[in-house]
Amino acid sequence: MPFSDIIAVSGLLLTLTTFMFNLAWPRLHEALELDEKQSGPLARKRSQGKVMSVLLGCAVPLTCAFMALFYVNLPAAVRIMRSSTLDLWDFDVDRTLYVMVVVALLVFALFNLGLTLKLIGKWRRLR
Repeated sequence: MPFSDIIAVSGLLLTLTTFMFNLAWPRLHEALELDEKQSGPLARKRSQGKVMSVLLGCAVPLTCAFMALFYVNLPAAVRIMRSSTLDLWDFDVDRTLYVMVVVALLVFALFNLGLTLKLIGKWRRLR
């Protein structure tokens, strides 16, 4: 498989997981904005269930997807960075774009990990 095909597949997977994140964002945001100082055990239980549902249905799967994509693409990016020299005017666009996609995957993985940890904290405070 040529390197440009690998870049295309990685970019497509990044686009797909980003699209999934955009679909899940309203639910994630709603769960993060729930009031933790609710009166009544029934309201707290309902909010706790909603947070757990979003955590297991959106946050954890997205975090796993971005982390897996990052992990799979990391060795090739490291090989590219090891073998390349820094040249501002004469660089290989394919290899540079590939490394940029891997960095984007890392950013999304860390962002989703942060959201997951915030949701776990919210779930604990609702208990």
